[in-house]
Amino acid sequence: MSVTTTATKVAATRVFNRSFTAIFLAYFLVNLALNMANNLATPYARDLGATPVVMGIVATGFTYGAIVFKLASAPAIDAFNRKWVLLAAVGVIAVATVGYALSTNVPTLITFRIVQGIGQAFTATTFVALAADTLPREKLAAGMGIFALGTAGATMLGAPIALKIQAATSYQFTFLTALVALVLGAVAVLLITAKQRERKRFQISLKGFIAPEAIPSALMQFFFMLAWTSVLSFIIVFGQSQGLGSDVGYFNTVYGLAVFATAPLGGRLTDRFGYFMLIPMLAFMAASLIVISFSDGLVTLLVAAVLGALGYGAAGPVVRSITMSVVPKTRRGAASSTIFLASDIGQLLGPILGGIIISTLGYAAMYRIAPAYLVLALILMLVSYRFWNRRAAIVADAERASEAAEVEASKATASQTAQVSQDRA
Repeated sequence: MSVTTTATKVAATRVFNRSFTAIFLAYFLVNLALNMANNLATPYARDLGATPVVMGIVATGFTYGAIVFKLASAPAIDAFNRKWVLLAAVGVIAVATVGYALSTNVPTLITFRIVQGIGQAFTATTFVALAADTLPREKLAAGMGIFALGTAGATMLGAPIALKIQAATSYQFTFLTALVALVLGAVAVLLITAKQRERKRFQISLKGFIAPEAIPSALMQFFFMLAWTSVLSFIIVFGQSQGLGSDVGYFNTVYGLAVFATAPLGGRLTDRFGYFMLIPMLAFMAASLIVISFSDGLVTLLVAAVLGALGYGAAGPVVRSITMSVVPKTRRGAASSTIFLASDIGQLLGPILGGIIISTLGYAAMYRIAPAYLVLALILMLVSYRFWNRRAAIVADAERASEAAEVEASKATASQTAQVSQDRA
């Protein structure tokens, strides 16, 4: 075997390559901007006079636009150049970010939250589909775990940066700072080299944005988000109510740092030992919520952040890798749409339910009730894991057969070309 052939095979099985690196960088920058805006949305709404229930609506406002436009996002991802779909979506989020800076009342803020959701309907699904396209199937879970570090880094930096800038300047200036991160993210998108692939005709249909094979893993993500949005939506306001001020942003910093270790590790363990590794992850997630409910200071919250990274930080990428593994490459847009649609619905309902519980029982009760959603996720995992294993094996075998056929066809074409050349000679 030649050195060139060996190098090509090594590159084909490597997680980090040129395309994956460009996607990872763009993913980090866009998510940094989103984290800055999302972490400021709830306290900004509070300062504009919103009640806890309305704060929950503001926190979830982007999901209204995301859910509706998921109808178009999956068909667009599978029909058009994913790079340009992603770039357009980043532009829509940039419009929303400018809108936040101009908002002076809660209804206007909610309106631009919906606009952000329209962009996110395309960004989240496109990022995952593009990342999966660059990864070898045997390293899909590990690769998606590494890809999740883009979110981890953004989570780690987004909240403290936003809160510190806001404390020193204003909400408006901080939103415009997030806009700068989006512009840099757009530049990174331009560096992505998308592979040629079979494209489908653009058509909005149920089959176009829902992959039935992905529904069990999507439901897992739904239950995750019902629980974890209790943290994402209210931790800043909860920490500030305990007198932590902008220091509560360090919860996100510690969570992000811990995810740098747990997300890749969770993927590798799942690749090696199977989907039962989700059980301890669910336990850690539940423990994080309970610890937050008893929190009386920053140290306790930071412990909860580490537990959350061992839980949702590890489990989220695993569920996304399951979703990508049970569908062929030509259906990854629909599969990605399915899981993010479930995630959006979870993010829509979780904070609203949390706001209702807070209004009647308080923050502590809300965090103690949330683990019940994870029990439902555990039951679903126990019912579904055999299907995931069987379906992933079927898809992998079909793809290997297709690739082998392509190689044989390529060899035959090369042989015919060589024969024609010899005959002419």
